[in-house]
Amino acid sequence: MRILTFVSRGLFALSAYVCLPAILVLVGIDVVRRYFFHAPLIWAQEAATLTLFLAIVFALPESWRRNVHIKADFLTAIMSRGLNDLLARAIWLMLLGVSILIAIQCWRDIDLMTLFNERSTDLDLPLSWFRAVLGVVAVVSGLLSLWKLVSREPAEQTHGELS
Repeated sequence: MRILTFVSRGLFALSAYVCLPAILVLVGIDVVRRYFFHAPLIWAQEAATLTLFLAIVFALPESWRRNVHIKADFLTAIMSRGLNDLLARAIWLMLLGVSILIAIQCWRDIDLMTLFNERSTDLDLPLSWFRAVLGVVAVVSGLLSLWKLVSREPAEQTHGELS
């Protein structure tokens, strides 16, 4: 679990301290150039979109690990401990299944994307790179969900603490 925690925190740090500031700087520069100099960055919108995709994907494993994802707390608060654990195991099982499907589909898509040389419109970046990032994060999320699925307390409440 220490390795998964380290990888999850590293991906989150990449999202929070690299991707989000990059979006802020990129959009800021584009707005200043657009409205003060009438010279927008043609590729800024695409770069911000791709960076936002990376920020969201990189933050997913940590949000699952720390239980800060969107959920209906008012329902789980009134459930018994046994029912809460059963529900948590069902959720981790679904996340494992979805993560496996995403990882498999990503790795299959990479070959086709490379074969057809799929690239972004303005930046001309290979889109297979972004598919690979999604596949790697799906594997990390799958391993995390597998660990939580077999753990003694799958419904532990960490709510954002950095343990």
